[in-house]
Amino acid sequence: MRPLLAHDPVQVGEHRVVGRLGVGGQGVVYLGESPGGGRVAIKMLGAELDDAEARSRFRQEVGYARRVKAFCTAQVLASGELDGMPYVVSEYVDGPSLASVIMDRGPLRGAELRRLAIGTLTALAAIHQAGVVHRDFKPGNVLLSRDGPRVIDFGISRALEETEAGGELVGTPPYMAPEQFADRPVGRAADLFAWASTMVAAANGRPPFGTGDVAALITRILHQEPDLGELDGDLRELAARCLAKDPAARPTAAQALLTLLGHPVPERTPRHPGELLAEGQESAAPPSGAPRSAGGSRSDEGREAEAGEQVSAASGWRGRWPVVAGAVVTALVVVAAVLLLFPRSQPEPRPPAATAPASVPLPTPRPGDMARTSTTEVKIPGTGITLHENPADPLWVSSYRDERDGVGYTTYTRDPATGAFGFFGAWEEPIVAPGGRYVASLSVTRFRRSGFEFIRIRDRATGQDRELRTVDKPATLFEPVWSADGRRLLATVTDDKAKAQGFAVIDVVAGEVRTVEVADAAETRFAWGSGDSVLYQATGEVIRALDLQGRKLREFPGKLSPGGAVRTPIGTVFGTECPGNARDVCFLDEMSGAEKGEARLGKGAAFRGWLDERHLLVTIRSGDDFRVVIADETGRTVRTLATGPASVVDKVRFWYTRK
Repeated sequence: MRPLLAHDPVQVGEHRVVGRLGVGGQGVVYLGESPGGGRVAIKMLGAELDDAEARSRFRQEVGYARRVKAFCTAQVLASGELDGMPYVVSEYVDGPSLASVIMDRGPLRGAELRRLAIGTLTALAAIHQAGVVHRDFKPGNVLLSRDGPRVIDFGISRALEETEAGGELVGTPPYMAPEQFADRPVGRAADLFAWASTMVAAANGRPPFGTGDVAALITRILHQEPDLGELDGDLRELAARCLAKDPAARPTAAQALLTLLGHPVPERTPRHPGELLAEGQESAAPPSGAPRSAGGSRSDEGREAEAGEQVSAASGWRGRWPVVAGAVVTALVVVAAVLLLFPRSQPEPRPPAATAPASVPLPTPRPGDMARTSTTEVKIPGTGITLHENPADPLWVSSYRDERDGVGYTTYTRDPATGAFGFFGAWEEPIVAPGGRYVASLSVTRFRRSGFEFIRIRDRATGQDRELRTVDKPATLFEPVWSADGRRLLATVTDDKAKAQGFAVIDVVAGEVRTVEVADAAETRFAWGSGDSVLYQATGEVIRALDLQGRKLREFPGKLSPGGAVRTPIGTVFGTECPGNARDVCFLDEMSGAEKGEARLGKGAAFRGWLDERHLLVTIRSGDDFRVVIADETGRTVRTLATGPASVVDKVRFWYTRK
């Protein structure tokens, strides 16, 4: 802030003027103070609006701007005139502009760039929802506050644009769309072009068509392809679409936001944009900032959602998040808890979608056991983690979740044809079905829902996404586990304190969900038994088997280990903690409870379940070295599956699935 000059006002409306914040092409911006002591930004516009008609248009545009909900925007609070000069009062945002950050620090990278992209798209979606077109979106109109990016100065450019004499450009040429130079209608699509240009500038330090001589710049924008530079992944693909010469070829802001959040993109704008804007704003919040409520102010209310908990050999099955989902789809969890706060009050979700098409038969999961040696290496980009694989393996890492930025997580799934990992979504948890046709995912946004929950199902055979309604709130689902045929999911149903209440069986093909209450399952997660049965740890150190209607089949004393029941060379067994040695695993016959074998695991080793019918999945930590290995039923290591630094692997979660 700079001191006021002699001719500056000391009072604008009901706001006291404190100092100067800056001078731009549209006028002077002051720091003001409201009667209640809060800080505001006051923009005094220049002489451009010097006739009654222009000022009438300006008041109308500002009226539209005041409708914009405060999702990643600086909300317009008031407007008026002072000595014949129009002004706008908006929420004060304490933070530098993106333009100054790029100049001072250089390009943005990784999670910081992604939060910027999500936050600014959230703002544009809110602006467009109110019927406003920004028309001058650029790095100078994005402020980086402590709680995420905020977009400013929307709704003013159009009023100024319509007052300009013929041929004069209103906007900032490196960020203007082709239609703004060609005497064509300028609408929301121009904001998407400017958004993509801003993201390219944030990633590279320069806009996609460069700067310099305006005539040459306009020629490049009209006729040349953009230079996207270091922008990569799904953000690069989205920016390229938004930089299309034809406005009709660009996505809407809501569609672009859905893409970055990893949600299915409908042909039309989502029916509940408020929920989408809330999710976008939360995903844009930086590590040091608290999430903001739907109204734009900080919210002290929220709930903690555990995104993972490392389960040690000593704690066995008692941890809230088991590390193994069964021999068919084995989840390797080596991640500490991440706490997320979400607003509790949200609009009702969309109604459930139709059931899955039955025209494409389910693929048969590949049979057999893992090879005893690895022949190829697959690097997880940027992590230092290496997967040691063999083309003959019937199972592979089919998806993973990356929490390394310390804020949230991004998730990736593997292409069955190429073996390459591709971005799936942010705040999702994709688990690929045996055979690879379906991908099921629970989004962290389910914690915000006030009515009921959905599970997302992607059908790779048709390319369609569906949402199946599951449980009514305050219940929630955890740890979905696929059945061996890739048709059904078994998930644990918990209350709002993460205490298990029962289980849900989700028939993905039929689109049916059945929930079963279980009275004594507070500290457990449910696992598949053989046939149509489930296993869980009941109170009093009792392991119980139920049918899918919740009727008791059998029970045995003990502490259940991860993985459920598996058919193996020693019989159909499930794992328990061995009496007197929690690190070792004893295998009990599923029908009789008789002990059939014991796996002795060394120091630093932890049992994660059966990987196939002959091999256990085990993790071994030694200092900062971490290995994922397969072992025989005695615990003897057979082969290494993955290696990497423990400090990195602690923040990554893998899922192994039959191909």
